[in-house]
Amino acid sequence: MRLPNSRSPAWVLAETATAAVFSLLSMLVIGRVIGPEAAGTGMIAIAAFALLDLPGATLFTDALIQSRRPERRHIASALTVAFLVGAAAGAVLALAAPLLARWSGAPGVEVLCLALAPLLPLSAFAGATSGLVLREHRFGLLASRVLIGQPLALAIGLWLAAEGHGAWAMVGNQAVASLTSFLLMLLLSRVALRIAIDRRALADLWPVAVPQVMAVVVLAGRYRLFLLALGLAANEAVVAISHFAFRMLDAALIVVWQSTGRIAMPRLCAMQGDRERMAEAFGDLAQLQALLGMPIAAGIALTAPYLVQALLGPDWAGAAQAAQIVGATALLTFVHGDTISLFVARGKARWNLYVNLGAMSVALSALILLQPGTPTMAALAWASQSLVLPPLLTWLALREVGRPLGWLLRRIAPAIVATTGMAATVLAFEALVQLPAGPELLASTAIGAAVYVALAWIMLGGRLPRALLPQPAPAAA
Repeated sequence: MRLPNSRSPAWVLAETATAAVFSLLSMLVIGRVIGPEAAGTGMIAIAAFALLDLPGATLFTDALIQSRRPERRHIASALTVAFLVGAAAGAVLALAAPLLARWSGAPGVEVLCLALAPLLPLSAFAGATSGLVLREHRFGLLASRVLIGQPLALAIGLWLAAEGHGAWAMVGNQAVASLTSFLLMLLLSRVALRIAIDRRALADLWPVAVPQVMAVVVLAGRYRLFLLALGLAANEAVVAISHFAFRMLDAALIVVWQSTGRIAMPRLCAMQGDRERMAEAFGDLAQLQALLGMPIAAGIALTAPYLVQALLGPDWAGAAQAAQIVGATALLTFVHGDTISLFVARGKARWNLYVNLGAMSVALSALILLQPGTPTMAALAWASQSLVLPPLLTWLALREVGRPLGWLLRRIAPAIVATTGMAATVLAFEALVQLPAGPELLASTAIGAAVYVALAWIMLGGRLPRALLPQPAPAAA
């Protein structure tokens, strides 16, 4: 067997799928060994680290990808400022450690935060460097951060847990993952290291860097703010059931968003000077995103009752209907393609910030209007953004690429037809065959997947989607 070329998009799919699996596996396996109290202490420190890691690790990643041909002064300034932002975030985490320990009632949080603080500048450097690697389509190197780092991190975490180090197992897991990413970017990225801060170079990068990092922060905080507001309108049981239903869908779809975004951003940015090529590439990428996302969203909507019953039991039955609502409405979000990458490539990164602010406003407004007292009503409030925004994003995307709606629908037709056939088959099977929840879930999933793959393959003419074929990379920075 031969591994794919290092520039093959197959590495992106392998990376995001592995990251999703190991992220869940690390939390469950290490948490089970160290127990809930130690896991809770570790999660507080890790959550603080992850929040402060966002600005530095994402500040210049997309800006360096979008830049037509970044010069040495751009690269040096971006890496220097990213490292300094990470260092500032590390100082904030260290200073806030005693307060976090006091507020959480867990004294062990303080020393854990102090241990994590030095990793923040390294993570920021790795994040900025990954933008330069990604613009050259070196997907294999980026994937190695997860394919090497995550198994090693899990092994170290489990070893620390087995030795009785409690919450340090979670910190060790995070430290190994961050250090592996930093060392791979430092040693293999082929980026010349130079300390410099050029104001004019930074001014060239700010129009993309600032809106994108603000959009990421809003995106990360949007769900947390919604849950907080939901907690004011509903009891704890409704919040817990709704949270499980929403995260059940997001955990599956995050692989789709990250995979297509990783492929789309450098590919569309490389075609900034050719609108026709960009339009065709956007159509290919929209097709891939729909092919990956629509069956997952529809599958969760179809099988949620069996999934919840098999894993959680009857007490969590309300999560099933909530998951069905958010899963069904999520189908609309795969119609308009990857608008995040498109807006960046078109020099309109600020639109991503506006979209995330709009999505947050729609969800919170629906929450105020509906005043949900059940998980079903909470799901309707959260799903409102999936009903309101897709038509607007579709119109904006088509305006940017200069194509009509029929052109986009033809591109995503294989996903629509295959998903429809899958849904009809699963519904017919569930109506005709009555099995216990576990076997019913497995059988429905297997039958639905087989029908979907067969129909999609026929609709694609027996070929892989064009978005999965390697593309010429732009000139190296």
